[in-house]
Amino acid sequence: MNKTCRQCKATKNIYDFSRTRNSYYQSIFLSICKKCKSGNARDKRKNEKIIQVVLEQDPLEQADDAFKDDPKAVDEIQYGRVFTKPSIERSGGNGFD
Repeated sequence: MNKTCRQCKATKNIYDFSRTRNSYYQSIFLSICKKCKSGNARDKRKNEKIIQVVLEQDPLEQADDAFKDDPKAVDEIQYGRVFTKPSIERSGGNGFD
């Protein structure tokens, strides 16, 4: 009995597909062949390893004395309010006027 893999679109023997059981305890074959499934798992592990390396925190960068503020800015006092009003006001309803 043959079945077509959903990922590689190749027609293979039914025993080249992994089996699982549904809620009625019937044995069913998955829609992706074993070769494609193992390739997906390998790619996923490789991507997770790359992401783990990127997310590792540098101890020198995380130190308390890593980033120091400008000495002039330490004594600076912030006065006034900050306005978040847009510099260009739209006229009309659709913005094309």
